Amino acid sequence: MAVCLVCGADLPAQRGPRARRYCSRACQAKAYRARQRQRDAHLLAIGDAPGLLTRYDGVPASELADQLALAARRLAAALTAGQPVDDFDLGVLARLPAVLTARAHQAAPTATAGETAVRRDQTAAPTAPADAAAVTGPGASRDDSGRSARPATRAARASRDDSAATATPRGIEPRPQRLAKKKARAVVDAAELVRHPEHRDNHGWILRSGDTVIGHVEPTYGGASRSGRNGWTGRLGGHVGPRRRTRDEAAVDLALRWVQLVTAAPKRTITGDR
Repeated sequence: MAVCLVCGADLPAQRGPRARRYCSRACQAKAYRARQRQRDAHLLAIGDAPGLLTRYDGVPASELADQLALAARRLAAALTAGQPVDDFDLGVLARLPAVLTARAHQAAPTATAGETAVRRDQTAAPTAPADAAAVTGPGASRDDSGRSARPATRAARASRDDSAATATPRGIEPRPQRLAKKKARAVVDAAELVRHPEHRDNHGWILRSGDTVIGHVEPTYGGASRSGRNGWTGRLGGHVGPRRRTRDEAAVDLALRWVQLVTAAPKRTITGDR
């Protein structure tokens, strides 16, 4: 059974989440006053540092650090177990940090005000790289230097959307040619919708996969909305597919019809012409 840390009497039954350490408020106050006396006894008065330096003059700093760490571990173990702390450990924790701090001040001479200012400026404003002008451009301002990559990204996106669509396609032609289904599906999986060069006027999109133009996705009209648009459709060659609710659904339907077309066997006439 647990006992009081002050008088040794049996503790009453626990009634809350925290374990009791004292049998009464009087014992709790007595323990508090004892801790205060221990703390006051080990506080260093002003001017004690020179005497401590003389006292520990021949002790290496590594040994002082080991003693400090050992006392801290013993103190932590006592506090965890709920036991009284040792006065010797409290004295070590009060004296040795002051000794190590005083030695550190003696070993490192105080920097002059000019050196401190220079060090502070170097820390606050690191030297810019030599090729900063090449990255940001000669006309870039200080506020735009951190965003120098964004115009390039927008330019790349514009070239992907517009100039790539205007280039003459040299990919797979949308005609029956008995293309392997695995290759056709790979082409469709890599496809993406890019804006039509005249998107501002026709609001159309092009479904491309590299140099292969799969088809066009165009809006359909006739609805009751303000714009009159009521869906999207995919145009494969001269054939217009069914109307779909969204642009992505129309692109998926267009891709499926393209796979069915290019994987089909070409028709031959009696003369052998396709």
